[in-house]
Amino acid sequence: MFARCRLFILMICAVLSVISFHNTAQAQKRRVRPTSVAPSSSTSSVDYSRFSHATKKHQGACNTCHQVPTSNWKKVRDFPDVADFPGHAACISCHRQQFFKGARPVICGGCHSKVSPRDDLRFVFRNPAAPGQFLIEFPHDKHQDVIARVYAVDENPIFVRASFGLTAEEKTKHYNNCEICHSPRATAPAAPSKGWPDSFVPDAATFKDAPASHAACFSCHWKSQQPVNDNCAGCHKLADKPHQLDPSAAPNRLSMKFRHAREQHVAECTTCHINITKSSTLRGLKPDVPITACTECHNKDGLRQDVSKELEAIDKNRDFVCAYCHTSEIGRRDPPASHYLIAGREAIKRKEVK
Repeated sequence: MFARCRLFILMICAVLSVISFHNTAQAQKRRVRPTSVAPSSSTSSVDYSRFSHATKKHQGACNTCHQVPTSNWKKVRDFPDVADFPGHAACISCHRQQFFKGARPVICGGCHSKVSPRDDLRFVFRNPAAPGQFLIEFPHDKHQDVIARVYAVDENPIFVRASFGLTAEEKTKHYNNCEICHSPRATAPAAPSKGWPDSFVPDAATFKDAPASHAACFSCHWKSQQPVNDNCAGCHKLADKPHQLDPSAAPNRLSMKFRHAREQHVAECTTCHINITKSSTLRGLKPDVPITACTECHNKDGLRQDVSKELEAIDKNRDFVCAYCHTSEIGRRDPPASHYLIAGREAIKRKEVK
């Protein structure tokens, strides 16, 4: 009797266990699993410390953000100019969330040298350490025509910069066309990152200066002639990719030993730079001078034979380094065919010299 009761109790427990397992399984099937949320790439992939004009939303009208002129222009310029970064209102309208994110918002690092609510110090405008985002569209051909018209009727043109021109003591000739913008340099250029080749350090008179601000432009383009002061896109074209600018660095020149200020080299600029005035853009433009502009003096019968002499030296020693015009990184290359042409010879390669 006791054994039967025990067996009955075990059977009931087994049934209850099966029912309990079935109910648990059904409950797990009905339970909704939480959906995993992928981290937002919009916040993690954007570096708000680096402002980019390439961003689609940043390509509106320039005066949407930039004030012309900026309120500080009298402190840092001699003429009305864009001399500072846009104000906070230009950023906060779209970036309020980033603007008030933490005690030192990352987005402030685009303009401010120190991100702090107690320090409003900004980088110099334009920040020389920041990559350039624009290329300048400058038509030499149009400006050459304007200069020619002005000088035809006026010996004292209106668009000469105060800093332009030679001192009274200097007796060098002065030509009033390209030099309106490309004046003699007052300071020597900065050395290349790897140093000067052959320790040859060119002086300031080796090069001509180039406009580095609106000063050379706004005398005509402030209000009277397009592109005017608020039409930034008239000259500034967005580059395909950012590029580093260093206005103080030495120009990339093949004939580093040529000096513009040498008395025999002072002439009207287009005497040598024959391709510049017909160019409608700076893109791809190089101020290269054909060898024929040099050979009237440097490889002419009865005068000098500088080019021919160095070509003859290569005939005797293929490792000879041309040094009259060039430093060694250029002078050890094969001379171009144009050099052999003006010497009346067939071009050869150094490897062909026995």
